[in-house]
Amino acid sequence: MESLLRLQYSAGDPVAATGAMRSIIGTAQVSARGDAFTWEQVSLVDDGITVTSIHSRGDNVRVHISGASELLVALVQAGEVVLSTGGMKARLGPQGLGLIPISADAELRWSSARLQFLAVPAAPLARLLGVPRTAVRLHAPRIAPCAPELAEYLRRIAHTLTSAAFGTPAVYDRDLIRAGTIDLFAAVIIETFELTNRSEDAADRDTTVIRRAIAEMRARLTEPITIPEVAEAAAVSVRGLQMAFVRTLGVPPLLHLRQLRLEAARAALVEEAKVGTTIADIARRFGYANSGRFSTHYRNEYGEAPSATLQRIRGFEAPVSTPAPDADPGADFARAEARYGTPGTPGPDGVTGATAASS
Repeated sequence: MESLLRLQYSAGDPVAATGAMRSIIGTAQVSARGDAFTWEQVSLVDDGITVTSIHSRGDNVRVHISGASELLVALVQAGEVVLSTGGMKARLGPQGLGLIPISADAELRWSSARLQFLAVPAAPLARLLGVPRTAVRLHAPRIAPCAPELAEYLRRIAHTLTSAAFGTPAVYDRDLIRAGTIDLFAAVIIETFELTNRSEDAADRDTTVIRRAIAEMRARLTEPITIPEVAEAAAVSVRGLQMAFVRTLGVPPLLHLRQLRLEAARAALVEEAKVGTTIADIARRFGYANSGRFSTHYRNEYGEAPSATLQRIRGFEAPVSTPAPDADPGADFARAEARYGTPGTPGPDGVTGATAASS
């Protein structure tokens, strides 16, 4: 049995259009002035993501949504739509993207427009933003994308979802693919609209979080490790870990993990240069399957190829001092601050925040 349910509606008045909208957004209310009103709607309904395409014309068409039960992304394909929610307003032209947070009231207005609603339930957002055993209180500081590059990527993911994934049920019905697709889409929405778990917005825990994260990174420099595993060790979500690193050090945790591995690799090169170690051995030990990629990162960091380091040490030249790979987390934190600077919390973008709760 296919997981997607297709619903198609055609309405000639706002009352019938309201019925169509409520099949996918239970609190929606459609209104318009005059008799020149048309409404065509096609919905692909899924337990994870629902995509609804609407083509409508009329005099001052309005769609009111009260307490959205899911996170909604509006993607305008033609025409112009004005979105208002949480005291914020966005004017969306063709290819424009707008956000309606969970539990928010919203209004969309247009005269002639073709648009999509992409609805994401709380569960995948909680998986990506949540800390185990705590409820997610979703914070949505903006209703328009934070960067054009992310907006374009979200449009591409939405197109892939609606055309490739939904268009091939035999593929999308496979649970592993389906779960990965939903999580990818939710992750891109989180980054595009800078969604956070409100409990992780405060910066007063950043130092503790980073110390825990660095300790976990150091303990597993020679083991496979993922950023979600680091976040779990630091008792925060992946998004919370990223925010702590960026707020305090100005770099994401993945880049800092790479830096720690490069430092340990350099120390190993220096220590083992005269016992026949190879660059490939060191690269593999510290997580690089490709020694060429390791050499590129090493050269970018230290201004010389790892082979030059080996040759210099074997030639009895004095090595450049390197941090001990077993340095304590406090020393790591201080060195990271010195290396990257302390940028602090990014300044406000001038947009008033909006809050929605989910559990």
